[in-house]
Amino acid sequence: MKIELRKLKIAEHMSEETTAFSAEIYVDGKATGYAKNDGRGGCTGYHSNGDEKSRELMKSAEAYCLTLPAQRIDMGSGRKPLVIEMNLENFIDELVEASQSEKEQKKLEKKMINTIMWGQPKGRSYAQVKLPQPITSYPLPAIQKTIDSYKKEFKEGDVFLNTNLEVLGVKL
Repeated sequence: MKIELRKLKIAEHMSEETTAFSAEIYVDGKATGYAKNDGRGGCTGYHSNGDEKSRELMKSAEAYCLTLPAQRIDMGSGRKPLVIEMNLENFIDELVEASQSEKEQKKLEKKMINTIMWGQPKGRSYAQVKLPQPITSYPLPAIQKTIDSYKKEFKEGDVFLNTNLEVLGVKL
C-alpha cells in the first residue's frame, strides 16, 4: 500500500510544539482525505473526503499502518528507548518529518559548495566556515590541510557534515 501526502504546506512560523501543516492524503494514487496539525502540541488530525470509496481507503490505510513496526527513539544515557506504536497518525507525522529533512538536506548541500560544516550527525546545530570560492576551486592539499586544522576543534561526536569532501578525495 502506498500512502503519500500531496500539496503539503508546512507553516514553520506557526509551529510551536509540533509541526504545523496541512496536506492531502493519497492512498494508492487516489485522493482519500486530508491531514493537518495546528502546531501547538496536539495530535495530527486526518479525515476522509467523505465519500464511500475514500472512507474505505482510509480504513485500509489505518489497518495497514497498524501492521508496520513501532518507532524506537533512543533516549540516550543508557535509558530505555521510547517505543511509539505505528498508526496512520504517526505515519503521517513521519512523512511530514521526512519531507522537512529532505528540504533541509537540500539547503545544506547547496551551502556545502563553498562552506565546510561539522557537528553532530542529525543534530540541530553545526559549525561552519564559509570560503570565498567553491571548495572545488582549491587544490586538494590545501583543502586537506584546512580540514585537518578544523578537526582539532571537534567536540565529542562531531563529524564533517559535507557530503562533497570525500568525492574530492579528502581524508576525513
